[in-house]
Amino acid sequence: MTEVTFYLSNKSGDGVRQALAWRIADKAQKQGRLVYIHCRDADHARQLDDQFWQAPATGFLPHAIQQEGKAPVILGHGGDPGDHHDVLINLTDQVPDFASRFQRVAEMISGAENERQAGRERFRFYRERGFPVTTHELG
Repeated sequence: MTEVTFYLSNKSGDGVRQALAWRIADKAQKQGRLVYIHCRDADHARQLDDQFWQAPATGFLPHAIQQEGKAPVILGHGGDPGDHHDVLINLTDQVPDFASRFQRVAEMISGAENERQAGRERFRFYRERGFPVTTHELG
């Protein structure tokens, strides 16, 4: 069964969820897991791609945009992510239809109230359907 983890930050503002996603994706790919990061749309995937090439200055996250290359971390949006990923990092405000195909789902939640509310709705969705759900406060 898919395990769902909510990563909560008390920080708000642009880039908080993306920074959390980078941390989780980096850790997962170092453990040999294949990661799919679900973005809002193509522009969001490109923006994330640019950010991942620049930060952090001391690290490197091997990644590619879906259908443009292969890497341990794929940035995608919209349609089917394929079957060859272990971890889904969701950066949208909805639960993707394909979430249950992954071993793990990571939900990134910033301190912004609108993101907290959308996160609460996703939490209820997972819990009502019997997914094991945990939370981690990251500060």
